[in-house]
Amino acid sequence: MTVDELKKYVTSEKRICPMPLIWSEFLDVLNIKDTMPPKLIPLILNGWFASDLSKRNRLLAQIDYASKDEVMFKKLAEFVLEIKKKDWLYGEEPPSVEEHSMI
Repeated sequence: MTVDELKKYVTSEKRICPMPLIWSEFLDVLNIKDTMPPKLIPLILNGWFASDLSKRNRLLAQIDYASKDEVMFKKLAEFVLEIKKKDWLYGEEPPSVEEHSMI
């Protein structure tokens, strides 16, 4: 699978990003827990209130990061393809730029 194919997959069917518990597992796959660049941190916990567009862009940035390492990219692609439908956040196309309310 290529980077473009994986990006197409994660944005197909109105997918935005994995749900928080699944998305947090990207930290293990990307192997950057201790030195996580802020632009790669999954938008979970307080980040979950970010817009759908921000979440999707963060997911795509993580894929780009993984693509720089063949082994990491393969592991991430395999992980992503195993995510069940119920474990994805879905939204509208194009993704909303509105932040989600905390209430």
